[in-house]
Amino acid sequence: MMLTRRRTSITTAALRRRPLAMRWPFSSRPEPVAVSGRRYGYAPWRFLYRGDLYRVCRVDAVRDAGGHTPRRYFTVRCADGRRYTLFQDLRAGTWHIDP
Repeated sequence: MMLTRRRTSITTAALRRRPLAMRWPFSSRPEPVAVSGRRYGYAPWRFLYRGDLYRVCRVDAVRDAGGHTPRRYFTVRCADGRRYTLFQDLRAGTWHIDP
C-alpha cells in the first residue's frame, strides 16, 4: 500500500501570495532600537522601538554570545507584560530587538 501526501490548492496558493516574512515569522531580521537608559551600567532600562517607548520592569535572563560578532542578550519583561529579547552588539555598541 502506497501512502501519498495530499496537497490542497488552497494552502499552496495562499503561501505563494504571501511575502517571505509572513511565511516564516521566525526568520525576521533584528531591528535597531534606541536604549535611553541603563540599569547598573549595562542592563537596558527604557528603549524606543518603532516610535513607542517601552519601560523595562524586569530582566529575566542575560547571556553572552561570542564569535565573530560578540553580543549580549537580555530577555526583558516590560510594563505592558510582554517579553522581548534585546541584544547589544558589543563591538559596535548598537542595540537591537529580536522580534
